[in-house]
Amino acid sequence: MAGQPVPLLVKNGLLFDPEKRSFRRGDLLVREGRIAQVGATLEPPTGGATLDAGGRLVCPGLVDCHLHCFYRGQVLGVDADALAPISGTTTFVDAGSCGALNFLGFREYVIQPATARILAFLNISAIGLQSVGIDRNEIGENDDERLLHVAAAVEMIEKNRDVIVGVKARMYTGLRSLAALTHAREVADRVRLPLMVHIASGMPPFHDILPLLKPGDIVTHIYHGGSDALLDGDGRVRSEFAEARARGIRFDVGLDRVHTDFQVARAALAQGFAPDSLSTDLTVSNQHMTVDMPTTISKFVGLGLGLEDALAKSTAAPAAMLGRAGDFGLLQEGLAADLGIFEIREGEHTFSDTYGHTITTHTRLMPWRTIRSGATLPPVEPDGKRYDFVLK
Repeated sequence: MAGQPVPLLVKNGLLFDPEKRSFRRGDLLVREGRIAQVGATLEPPTGGATLDAGGRLVCPGLVDCHLHCFYRGQVLGVDADALAPISGTTTFVDAGSCGALNFLGFREYVIQPATARILAFLNISAIGLQSVGIDRNEIGENDDERLLHVAAAVEMIEKNRDVIVGVKARMYTGLRSLAALTHAREVADRVRLPLMVHIASGMPPFHDILPLLKPGDIVTHIYHGGSDALLDGDGRVRSEFAEARARGIRFDVGLDRVHTDFQVARAALAQGFAPDSLSTDLTVSNQHMTVDMPTTISKFVGLGLGLEDALAKSTAAPAAMLGRAGDFGLLQEGLAADLGIFEIREGEHTFSDTYGHTITTHTRLMPWRTIRSGATLPPVEPDGKRYDFVLK
């Protein structure tokens, strides 16, 4: 970010503590892009600015640990910098849009100029998702195993550890082998970073994937519909998922398109199988339904997750999961002054999934301000270019 913003006092807010899962009224002082002080009543800074939160929720900036934001570099990529100011989200983690052959373009043209913080999982396929997103396209990035290049992936990660937080492997429906997963496992072990695995209904089944997962790895799309997904024929959470959790494997939502069935999520939450992190899996093809992180939080509150729990799983929990707990995710002195300020909107709000199920909530979390490194982010005008006619 260019320059340093003036000191800022955010006063009269309900400050959220993800560790205690609680709010308390107070003030927060920001200097040089970092949280300088948190207290009940703080003095306005000399020569600085004051923002009256008016009793709104003041949270660490939200962390979307699974979306696709190689904007204009991959057909599904959303513009994270346009989304940040209107969503209270300050950290976006691209989940494998790029592999070793195209990551440097993502870094130079999207990550580096961004105002928002953008991190990434590197796809085990050297081309990332370049073959994915066009309607009626049958070519998945792992269909040609020659693209699963371990040495290239390791080299790219070692040279970009400041922004690459893990390895991504998509175990999509109909994949003929586990080669992508075995290669991704080798890369993750060599670079000592977590492996994120996309699961889906159909082959390959999770019981075949599980032996290759280790503590700290992340399974995404956990509430996928289908008879062979999270729930068994009696609607109970399958034992292999409980076993994975007991071994220290993390579970991420990766919300929309076909990846979340509200009925599966509701049943799993009722059995105590909550996600470790909330995320959107935003792309330009699902943005009208998924919208943003606050909407995702609102959906899960409607499905039975407490608001404080949902916020913790959208701030401190993903920061820790990504190995960045000392950088962001808490309202703590010394950490980045990344804030999302929200209000609760009363009324009837109805949300739908792609399986035809709906939920109705009586409250919705709505963004009011986004602050990144101490500076309030102004809205960004979208460029208006859309390619919906070719997208899935």
